[in-house]
Amino acid sequence: MSGEAIRMRLELKRLARNYRIAPAHCSPTAPLPPVEGDWIFEGFAAPTVIDHERTKFAPHCWLPFKSDIPLLYRHGRPAGEVLEIRGTDEGLHVRALVRDEDAKRCTHFSIAATIHGYQLREVNDRESFHALVTCATLDEITLTNVPANPAAVVLYRYRQSAAVEFYDIVKRGIICAQGVVAALRVMNAAQVAPPQTVAGPDKRSVCDLARSRPTPVNAPTRPRPKTEFRTLVDAINATSGEVQ
Repeated sequence: MSGEAIRMRLELKRLARNYRIAPAHCSPTAPLPPVEGDWIFEGFAAPTVIDHERTKFAPHCWLPFKSDIPLLYRHGRPAGEVLEIRGTDEGLHVRALVRDEDAKRCTHFSIAATIHGYQLREVNDRESFHALVTCATLDEITLTNVPANPAAVVLYRYRQSAAVEFYDIVKRGIICAQGVVAALRVMNAAQVAPPQTVAGPDKRSVCDLARSRPTPVNAPTRPRPKTEFRTLVDAINATSGEVQ
């Protein structure tokens, strides 16, 4: 748990103690009927609604999602695979392929996240005070029947079809290819870029760094050194009377 998360929980506990509010308890929900095979689950894992811990995630508070977010059963064993994560105005929308037998009977999503920034809201209102998370890193998606946020309901549960499976395979292939192309561009730029001066430490927060856009600089580039192959080609062209 991050330092920001610890401070947030302590402040919420202090407010609850001042208002003499007992900690809320999460009630388990009835499990869904058992099903065979792999199934697709869709819903909002972090809706923009205050949960039992009086916490709410802002709609677009998320730092860029990692490509390997795990899908777990009750924050424990692996339950399948996260296929898609989208930050929307309604909250964090998730589409996942669920393989675990117990997880396929779950009614709700939940998350684990590293909190980098938050704000206390409605602190003078006994019924409405809460913490609004303004910047966070998503660490995991989980399926559960004991939800911290009753609004994080599994909205759709359907069997994986061949068409959907093909779409997901193609999409993952495209994402992988884009990553390879980006890596090649970085390697190519590193070969021709001039040495950079070492700057002092950046005192901006992790949220500001992730959301800032660097200003492009037209820096001079050094010409690539002539290879032996290029030297041989120039010699052949010179003897044939061609001008390069």
